[in-house]
Amino acid sequence: MAAFEAIRVVLPSTWTIELSRLVALDAAGNHKPDGAFVITAPDGSETTVLLECKGVIVPRDVARVAQQLERYAEAAKSQGITIGGLVVAAPFLSPTTRAQMEQHHLMGWFDLTGNLRLRVEKPAVFLDRAGASRSGFRDPADRLLRSLKGPAAAKVVLELCEVPVPVGVRDLAGKARVGVGTSARVLELLDREAVITRDGDGAVTSVRKQALVERWAQDYKVMASNEVITTLDPRGLDHALSTLRTADSRVALTGSAAARAYLPVGLVAVAPLLSLSLYAEDPIGIMGLLGLRPVERGVNVLVMRPYDEVVFAKSRNVDGLDYTAPAQAVADLVTGPGRSTEEAEQLLAVLGDTEAGWNE
Repeated sequence: MAAFEAIRVVLPSTWTIELSRLVALDAAGNHKPDGAFVITAPDGSETTVLLECKGVIVPRDVARVAQQLERYAEAAKSQGITIGGLVVAAPFLSPTTRAQMEQHHLMGWFDLTGNLRLRVEKPAVFLDRAGASRSGFRDPADRLLRSLKGPAAAKVVLELCEVPVPVGVRDLAGKARVGVGTSARVLELLDREAVITRDGDGAVTSVRKQALVERWAQDYKVMASNEVITTLDPRGLDHALSTLRTADSRVALTGSAAARAYLPVGLVAVAPLLSLSLYAEDPIGIMGLLGLRPVERGVNVLVMRPYDEVVFAKSRNVDGLDYTAPAQAVADLVTGPGRSTEEAEQLLAVLGDTEAGWNE
């Protein structure tokens, strides 16, 4: 039993761990967990941990698995056995799946890539080891979409962050300007990842926008998904911002500048504006207009040719300048350099107070 061995190796030598007989039955009395083991501390205190093994588990399965393990724990309690921990084991558990487990108070997991967590209150145990963030176990016959890389997936993600729900597969495809098949495959992935809810006809009825963008950011990376030119405006950011107003080609500011554009009046940004990130339809032309110099050090303006023109189509005009949609700005911040993660958190907090669907 790989999970048992992994925990045994990590525990201090003064602790013991032993396999136990399966004691907890469900309410019908006809199912047992896949394993159980007893952990004993040096002072003699002990706890029983239940183990449930799954061949595959995706985020939308987590609520059901959590309920199943809670039933086992309750049945064990009725037999006088206190369960201190619940562990789910699978060949691979994605970051989103593990996040769902935390939300459902499943504080134990193990996969064959090395991801391991076990939290027990009494005796106090907290084991946490990181494995792979992507699965190395893939069935060649499995044709399900696994990644949100590429412009088509990005269009669906950005549309979902703005379109009113409910919205059907075909309607979403039309609004996002992608094929119906693409829309269906992306929605199937997002359903598995538990970031959207769908009705019996497949229409999207709710969107957890923060979770959606965080899932997108696992595959999208601002510095890798776009063509990036690192530059310097020797006259400073104020000069760059004022001159951008005269541009005759499409430009959309993103990152730190976009985060500030969406903050309410009077709220101070969590970090000073030290650089600009912008998407340009004509990067060379914009560099000439602003007088930017390509540099490797001392960068204060990132000029990017975007992965798709959707960054312009979804932009919003604030005080005469175009800024990428909030979802794009968040994705660029969480995958960007510097203190951008803190800026993303501040923007997400504001969106959670001002726009529907952003507080999950």
